[in-house]
Amino acid sequence: MLAILISAAIALSPFSALHWRSIGPAIAGGRMIAVTGTDLDPSLYFAGVAGGGLYRTRNGGMTWDDVWSRQPVASVGAVAIAASDARIVWAGTGEGNPRNDASYGDGVWRSLDGGSTWRHMGLDASFVITRILVDPHDPQTILVGALGDTFKDSAQRGVFRSTDDGATWSRSLYAGPSSGISDLSWNAHDPSIVFAGVWQFRRKPWTFDSGGPADGLYKSTDEGRTWSQISGGGFPSGLLGRIGVAVAPSNAQRVYAVVQSKAGVLWRSDDAGATWKLVSTDTEVNQRPFY
Repeated sequence: MLAILISAAIALSPFSALHWRSIGPAIAGGRMIAVTGTDLDPSLYFAGVAGGGLYRTRNGGMTWDDVWSRQPVASVGAVAIAASDARIVWAGTGEGNPRNDASYGDGVWRSLDGGSTWRHMGLDASFVITRILVDPHDPQTILVGALGDTFKDSAQRGVFRSTDDGATWSRSLYAGPSSGISDLSWNAHDPSIVFAGVWQFRRKPWTFDSGGPADGLYKSTDEGRTWSQISGGGFPSGLLGRIGVAVAPSNAQRVYAVVQSKAGVLWRSDDAGATWKLVSTDTEVNQRPFY
């Protein structure tokens, strides 16, 4: 009798009609680094795939539309929705997880109709875009982090800034021809405060070199016009490798950094990057740094 009652309860469950479904792909070309949503519409999300384009959902993930198949490159490594207007969407091509089958890009693209149509907006030779930030108050101002060509030296890497909606770009942070941007993050309430991770990296057919003297975490207090490298205050030194950085949206003084450093992996600042403390040395946090 108990088994019958349990079966009946399960049958009456509001979730009984739900079934697992594949929203893949989930092989090497399907790994995903670019996902974003917006407070303006809790059901709207975009997901960019390493070698499979860009997808949009308008119903919280129940169904997805391919919005990228007409573009000349397949790899999408960054996507951002303007906080002031959900119709403005930026996509950066090329994937910032440079394993041996890394895909290339052709710069940045912009949509003014929520992802239905796209226009190429430059930075053609940047090869890999890791992050795009759109000013929450002025969507004409955009910051783009470019890792660059992971297979060779290139000057088309660093932080690029536009104040005219992508018509023109200026490079504001450049650490050399073998180093690009691993991550960008800013204060959601005051975008004048920006952090950027600089990563010296070289992909080879059989291996890779991650980390070099040009590695570092940088901070800008003028929305990416000028930068200063963070040093001292407890932040690790030496070869740092890849750096991921995030500013807490609830408290702009709280900054986290995941660092490929022998000194420790997860670091936290409670004063906007002035001083740092080690939170974790657990390598599981950063087991495969090129991811």
